[in-house]
Amino acid sequence: MAGEWKYVRTNSKGKRIFRRDTNESIDFVTKYLDDNNIDYEIKSGATMMYIYDPYGKLYAYYWTTGRWSADKAIADRHYNSEGIEDFVTKYVGIPAEEKQVEE
Repeated sequence: MAGEWKYVRTNSKGKRIFRRDTNESIDFVTKYLDDNNIDYEIKSGATMMYIYDPYGKLYAYYWTTGRWSADKAIADRHYNSEGIEDFVTKYVGIPAEEKQVEE
């Protein structure tokens, strides 16, 4: 279960930045993905992985925070999930027209 939101800093534009940890290890996340036959690639040197859904869509997923983006990690838009199960259940393997991204 994801932790509570915590204040971490204020950015250069004066916006307060918050973070919520998933409390999930890489072993937990990879086991979940393996058990559900979901392809992934761990990016060494970062707490990030690429997850591939059955429709060929690529996601960048940060297992320590549950943050993710559609496509590569250098995306303008990142979203939050409460953990790997929440992320997979809501977004991975669902045709694009059925996905609802909450902002």
